[in-house]
Amino acid sequence: MCLLSILVSNILSAQCYQDRHSTVADDAWISCEMTASPNVVRGESHWIMYDLGEVYNLGQSHFWNINANDRTNEGISLAVIDYSFDGVNWTEWGSFSLNQADGSTIYEGEQGPNFNALHTRYLLITILENYGGDCVGISELKIETSELISSTEDLTVLGVTQLTASPNPADDQSTLRISSTKSFDAVMTVLDITGRIINKEEISIRNGNNEYTIATAGLSSGQYIVNVESLNNSAFVKLSIIHAN
Repeated sequence: MCLLSILVSNILSAQCYQDRHSTVADDAWISCEMTASPNVVRGESHWIMYDLGEVYNLGQSHFWNINANDRTNEGISLAVIDYSFDGVNWTEWGSFSLNQADGSTIYEGEQGPNFNALHTRYLLITILENYGGDCVGISELKIETSELISSTEDLTVLGVTQLTASPNPADDQSTLRISSTKSFDAVMTVLDITGRIINKEEISIRNGNNEYTIATAGLSSGQYIVNVESLNNSAFVKLSIIHAN
């Protein structure tokens, strides 16, 4: 298994020029042997898994392909991205392509996919094609992050006009209230702040007002996320649990 830290937001500061990149292979992640992927669907492959530590909203990404002078053909040409809340159950986000690095000391990488406020804890990148080398590699990845809040756009795409949980904070139970402009099947998932799935169930949302009970008596006091997902579109609400005793 290969793990590589993500540099998020504005913390990239190790280079003289913020976006210029090293031509030294030791500064890159390189995989020369396929191994079993955390996502069983991917089988044995070249992959990188990022554990962000807790659930984040992900935005615009920036990639630096491997830039070592004699190894740029090992750079990523095509890759696919999966995401997960728990590191076990994965959903495919989509694929992306990168240009081959030029091996120069002024290489500044390129803009990668925009995740458009995808909220997740785990991100898995599986390399499908490179530029002809025996190994595959990437130098660096930067992803913008933002506070975990469902936007109006998230609700609209899902077909929901209102998504609330009350009481909030909750003690023994809370009620998830969903106002929808259409009827559809969805999955309601309760996660803790690290992205661990606490409960997951299928629900049927009908046009109009809907209510679903969330049992919270057996959960520890703390912060949780209630996520509603349908056809890869999702929205969520934060839920605080505070027990009286």
